Amino acid sequence: MLKNPRPTELDHAPTRTAVLIVHAEQYRARHGLSHEHWCEALDAAYCDLVPQAHRAVKAPDLRQITDAKTYVARLRSWDQQVRRWVDGDVRMPVDIEEAWCEALADPFRSACKRELARRMGLWGAVKAPDGAIGDHECWARSLQSFGEITQSMGRILADGCIGPQDEAYLRELVPEADAMRSHLTSLMERARTVLDTCPVHPTAGPNVSPLRRAE
Repeated sequence: MLKNPRPTELDHAPTRTAVLIVHAEQYRARHGLSHEHWCEALDAAYCDLVPQAHRAVKAPDLRQITDAKTYVARLRSWDQQVRRWVDGDVRMPVDIEEAWCEALADPFRSACKRELARRMGLWGAVKAPDGAIGDHECWARSLQSFGEITQSMGRILADGCIGPQDEAYLRELVPEADAMRSHLTSLMERARTVLDTCPVHPTAGPNVSPLRRAE
């Protein structure tokens, strides 16, 4: 039997599966979602991402069910399957990882993706959608992160310096700073992408965007 402990904090998440579980539990707690509601979102995300012919996970595709009795029965069965993954009775299939992230709402989705990337030795920056919506979303997230960091630093520097006495606040600051770095990186890459498409004018100097990206 696999039976792994269910961590409640990322510091105690020894595996990628544990990271997914922690973020989902925090997301549900924050939004007051039942486990069945979470399972509905997970099913929808998986079926959207993976064509039916390529699905290794037997998701019920609840949105295609029109009969109420069948819907409830399939949902309960799916709920039990997801619980077995979470409880460690059955190993969570790798095929579900992407959908698990997508089923989360931001900022939990972005935080989960960054943590998974960090476990692979990468700095995670989530690409914003192209177009005006993505541009405004990226900038808004950067401002939100800056506001959170400003509040945290106000508490940390209340006594004039950063020290061991600020441990609790520093634990909040690190993920906030990590989120801001991610959002600013997304904004920077968006700007570079646009610059790469701009015509080069004789007086504008060389296009340094590719060079900076390489650095």
